[in-house]
Amino acid sequence: MNRLLCTRLANYSARNASTTRPLQWRSLAGTGAPPEHARAEGAQHYDIIIVGGGMVGTALACALGKNSRLQDKSILLLEAAGGFKQPSTGPGQYSNRVSALSKGTHRLMQSIGAWQEIERTRVKPVLRMQVWDACSDALITFNYDDLSENISWIVENDVLLASVYRQLEGVQNVQVRYAAKLASCELIRDGADTSTVRLTNGETLKCDLLIPPADLLEAFSLLSLDCWASWLV
Repeated sequence: MNRLLCTRLANYSARNASTTRPLQWRSLAGTGAPPEHARAEGAQHYDIIIVGGGMVGTALACALGKNSRLQDKSILLLEAAGGFKQPSTGPGQYSNRVSALSKGTHRLMQSIGAWQEIERTRVKPVLRMQVWDACSDALITFNYDDLSENISWIVENDVLLASVYRQLEGVQNVQVRYAAKLASCELIRDGADTSTVRLTNGETLKCDLLIPPADLLEAFSLLSLDCWASWLV
């Protein structure tokens, strides 16, 4: 696990345990409106900024926004795309980009309410998996005894993302900004109180906890392992 990310979460929690700020106005369409508590120097401030609105960043934003310990925290999700595109899920319309979800991810999707939407749309459970070597007779098989449980679930990426976005619509302390491209970022270090994010349009944002793209997979792994909540107390 990424101990640096764990330390950031722990330090953020301790530093903000007694801090309360009003929730942010949010939007899932467009760039959104400025938050109420802009800093004196003109940079908008959020408690948490997540860079990247793909499957991992969106699920992380939704999970953090729905956490009861973070209801008074403002969360901003930055997405470079111009807007969210609904997937085509009609008869005979499939995406060729899929993911195999582990049990940890399955639990996470259930906890944020997205799994029910995924099941209503399209999902394929996996009871048995076999991996073989093309150059020999070697192979390995994964399954529970008597095929009693699923070992994974195959879900189209577009379906998973759309299901999480539908849950995100009801999370009031998460704001999504589209067409927000990252130019540079500065993490908390050398005594600085906040991290700084600069966008390609010249706008500057500040936050107490910044999760850049390089840390998204580690953060998602922590969520899937159900071991993240203790760091957010």
